[in-house]
Amino acid sequence: MTRKQLNAYEVIVRARNGSLTVAEAAEVLGVSERHIKRLKKKVKEEGAAALVHKNSLRTPAHALTQC
Repeated sequence: MTRKQLNAYEVIVRARNGSLTVAEAAEVLGVSERHIKRLKKKVKEEGAAALVHKNSLRTPAHALTQC
């Protein structure tokens, strides 16, 4: 995970625990309150892996082969 993703995870966990409101978490991360609600649900179901982009480890389809 990147540092940005770890920071987002910490903010989402704090929002889930109640030490941050949804509005405060949204402002910290620079996203909408609706998106914070979605992230809270995904983190509850999948844990920290929910914040890692699912396509981040794949080679692009248009990438050139290594020679």
